[in-house]
Amino acid sequence: MTAVTRVVAPNPGPYTGPGTNTWIVDAGPVVVVIDPGPDDDNHLAAIDRKLAGATVGVVLVTHSHPDHLPLAERLAATHRASVRRYPDLGDGDVVRAGRLNLTALYTPGHSADHLCFLIAEDRAVFTGDLVLGKGSSMVTYPEGNVAAYLRSLERLEALKPAMLFPGHWDPVADAMGKLEEYRRHRLEREAQVLAEVRRGRGTALELTRRVYGSEVGEDLIQAAEMTMRAHLQKLVDDGLVQEVGGEQFEALK
Repeated sequence: MTAVTRVVAPNPGPYTGPGTNTWIVDAGPVVVVIDPGPDDDNHLAAIDRKLAGATVGVVLVTHSHPDHLPLAERLAATHRASVRRYPDLGDGDVVRAGRLNLTALYTPGHSADHLCFLIAEDRAVFTGDLVLGKGSSMVTYPEGNVAAYLRSLERLEALKPAMLFPGHWDPVADAMGKLEEYRRHRLEREAQVLAEVRRGRGTALELTRRVYGSEVGEDLIQAAEMTMRAHLQKLVDDGLVQEVGGEQFEALK
């Protein structure tokens, strides 16, 4: 199994959990750094301490959100390495570093530019924010796309991975169980939303309060509403819901 080291960025919060995971992957004569994280001096110093003088072959980024990308160019410049991310990397592109091959998997849904990285011989996937070590990933309107997100989960399931290294929280040893949990959660949420719209029309915010209830506090209600809008958009696209005057949503079937 390829040696993988984690450095957690000092950016804990309701959306990032303990902080963003920066992964350092041993590729023999060099290392690969995945998701350098926020542009933070202390985090850069922590990464360099873990590198302990190792040569960085390449810096990979799963997606461009501000808790994953900003430090990439600065870290790469320090170590004279390149930064690779979407759209420079496309689906199926192989990044070769040292003795290691990492395959880029285009996995949109959480964001339109999301990549996962597969080490095929280890059946290990660096999942960014497609799958987290705890809780559920944000799929928020307008950037998030629930249909694409479900297809991306199915894509990973088809690979039958053994280990997931997520963008937040701990590595996941029960990879298939976690992927099934995530797919089931998203489908159950969709069913909840559709059932609530069938009970009565409402705006996205009204439906959010009706579906989520006490699950989220006021500090997260806006994010929950954007998740609700992403689910509603899929239901509209599927012909099950329509938007009517005053930003109200009602069931069609």
